[in-house]
Amino acid sequence: MCRPGMRHFWTNDKKPYLCKRLTGTEVEDSTLIARVKAGDRGAFNELYGIYWASLVNYAGLFVGDDGAEDVVQDVFVRVWLRRDNLRDDGTLQGYLLRSVYHASLNALKKGANATAYRSWVAQQIEQSCYAHYDPDDSEVIRKLYSQEIAGQIDAAVESLSPKCREVFRMSHIEGLSNREISERLGITLSTVENHIYNALKQLRQKLSHYKMLILLTMYILGR
Repeated sequence: MCRPGMRHFWTNDKKPYLCKRLTGTEVEDSTLIARVKAGDRGAFNELYGIYWASLVNYAGLFVGDDGAEDVVQDVFVRVWLRRDNLRDDGTLQGYLLRSVYHASLNALKKGANATAYRSWVAQQIEQSCYAHYDPDDSEVIRKLYSQEIAGQIDAAVESLSPKCREVFRMSHIEGLSNREISERLGITLSTVENHIYNALKQLRQKLSHYKMLILLTMYILGR
C-alpha cells in the first residue's frame, strides 16, 4: 500500500503498482470527492462554486453563452445523482471537463434535430474539430500549440485589465484553484470567478476568428 499523501497507479502490465505523491490540488480534490460521495451537500456546493465559472466558459465554446449554463447545470445534477460513481483516483477538474465536453456535444446534436439555427462556430466545431477540445487530448493539444500562436494569445492576455490579467494567469497558467487565488489576493471567491469569466469573454472576442478560438482553448488546456 502507498503511504498517506500518495496514490497508487497500475503499470501497463497490471502488475505491481507505482506510488505517486499527490499534488495539493489532487489532495484537495480527493477530500472533496470523499465528502460528496458521503452525501455532504456543503461539499457539493463548494465543488459547484470552485468549478462553475470555468466550466460555463468551456461549455460556451461549443454551445454559446446562451446554452452554456444549462449544460453545466445538467452536469452538476448528474454528478450529484451519481455521486457514488465518482472515482477517488482522478482530479475533479479532468472529470468535470470530460463531462461538460460530452454534454456539450449531446446538446449540439439535439439542437441539430430540434432547430435549424446553429452558430457558424458550432457548425465548424461539430464538423471537424471536436477532438481539439477533448480534455483527454492534451498531448495532441500541446503538440499543435506553436510559439507564433502563443505570442498572439499572450498579446491578447496582456491587453486585459491588470487585475483581470493577474487572476487569469494564476488560474490558467499557474494552475491555482479559485479558492487559492481568493486567499492569495484577499478577494472573494465570486470576484475571482467574475474576473475569470470576463477574461475569457474578452479573449474570445479578441480572438474571435475560428482558428484562433480553437487555439485559445489549446493554450488554456495545454499550459
